[in-house]
Amino acid sequence: MRPIRSPFTLTALLALAAPAFAQAPQAASTAASATTHALPPAEPPAATLVPATPPKDAQVPTPVVQRMLADDELLAASADVPDDPAVADEIDSESADLEDMRRAEEASHVQDQTPAAPHVGGEGRISLIPELDHDLKQLQAEYDIPIEVNQAVVNYIRFFQSRVARKHFVKWLGRSHKFMDRYRQILKDEGLPQDTVFLAMIESGFGNFAYSRAKASGPWQFIGPTGKLFGLKQDFWVDERRDPEKSARAAARYLKQLYEQTGDWRLAWAGYNAGVGRIFKARAKGYSDFWAMAAVPGKKVLRAETKGYVPKLMAAAIVTKHPEAFGFTKDEIEPQRWEEYVEVTIPSATLLGVVAKAAGVEERALMDLNPELRRTCTPPRAYKVKIPKDQAETFAQAWPSMQGKVRMSFAGHVVRRGDTLASIAHHYGVPVEGIREMNGLRATKKLRVGTELIVPKPLGGGQLARAEEHARPGRTDLRERSKPAEVASAVEAPKVEARREPAAVQIAASHATAERGERRTTLKVQPGDTLWSIARKLGVELRQLCRWNGIENPRRHKLLAGQQLVVYAHHEAPDSG
Repeated sequence: MRPIRSPFTLTALLALAAPAFAQAPQAASTAASATTHALPPAEPPAATLVPATPPKDAQVPTPVVQRMLADDELLAASADVPDDPAVADEIDSESADLEDMRRAEEASHVQDQTPAAPHVGGEGRISLIPELDHDLKQLQAEYDIPIEVNQAVVNYIRFFQSRVARKHFVKWLGRSHKFMDRYRQILKDEGLPQDTVFLAMIESGFGNFAYSRAKASGPWQFIGPTGKLFGLKQDFWVDERRDPEKSARAAARYLKQLYEQTGDWRLAWAGYNAGVGRIFKARAKGYSDFWAMAAVPGKKVLRAETKGYVPKLMAAAIVTKHPEAFGFTKDEIEPQRWEEYVEVTIPSATLLGVVAKAAGVEERALMDLNPELRRTCTPPRAYKVKIPKDQAETFAQAWPSMQGKVRMSFAGHVVRRGDTLASIAHHYGVPVEGIREMNGLRATKKLRVGTELIVPKPLGGGQLARAEEHARPGRTDLRERSKPAEVASAVEAPKVEARREPAAVQIAASHATAERGERRTTLKVQPGDTLWSIARKLGVELRQLCRWNGIENPRRHKLLAGQQLVVYAHHEAPDSG
């Protein structure tokens, strides 16, 4: 159908971590045996960050800082940069499933089979699908979309039952429990037949992160231009084609338009896949309905993919409403569930892990609720983040203590001849990984002179040196620069649109110190942990974690599994409700 974007291996995006803040309350659902490590005080003593310096013998020129990026430049940053590593993993996984299904479909030639005469309605079982004890009228009465039973539809039913496709269809059935009811309501609100939901099933298997070889994205598989045409924002920070509800409403509007143009749902679906222009051309050649178009051999009227699109949708609808009749048992299907949520407004760029900690949930839970986010931070603008409804009160209580302490800013750096990622990272006092991931740079990719990089910086880091002081001899083309202005503004307490009784909070600490009212606790290093990832999970600055543990150079420090790291927190734990 469409090629998958090539996998892009990335490390942690913003292993810079936000400044220190108080430990957020955690949900009561957290297992009592789990240890929650307390976080450092809001105003720790100042410390000097030892930056990631290049080797002493390396001849590395000093980079030139151009300016701090303005809000409008950040928002207009290229949308072509790959997503954050954690998000990219989800994209690769769901896209691989989609591609496997496409290849299996092509290999089976199920798309190429010309539809034979349909089953004629009447009493008794449908001869082509004896698994059902329905007659045709009874079957059709179960749907508010056209359902026909001919050999093309039956071929897809058999394809879904086949060994190569079955495992994927089982996943689709599991996801259907999560999205089916919500999508039906949206389609109803938009004036469409509710069973149009099966179009999302055959497009992506209800995969929010699915990305196709035609660069279509999300559960309804919008290509970029069509998504923008129907109001789906796509930029460096978000891709609303992956937002299940926004994309469903956009798809409903698009399908309604296609139906108005064609007058037939089968042709509207075919137009969704092939473009309505191809349907108009087929009609101009004298073919009045979809089945007549699909019966023409070759690609003169419809491509094989489009020929199979309508019968595949009907087959998916039939099997999904009668899974056990076609051999899909309850034991093998893992039903997913829709997570009720509330939206909280985060006024500026903030690490998603910080928001998750305030809500008392794992960062992965927020990724699932906000699949449109392309970074592990919110955009540098006011943005509504979805959090689990049950955690609304927990978030509302925890967030005020964090406001003003979790902001991020971004600098723009124009690459000059001789610049390297190591020299740029050294100049800004940030990890190489942060720059590489923010800009989608491969480890082996050379920097192109003139390229402007976005450099993520935690507030409170080292000040930018004036470009003139670092310019190499012979450079006279520097632009006039005003005093750098930080992009992010102070974080205000967000608005929460739901309330509940606060969850119980458990904070475990191994030692207490009287000095500054802090608690000292230890954290055991797990296999695969890095200083960057630990600082990010805790929501503290890397330099603080290093200072607490006497680590002078985080890039050269070897972290061992089982090692105990020291973490400090407020002496007083938050009240539990």
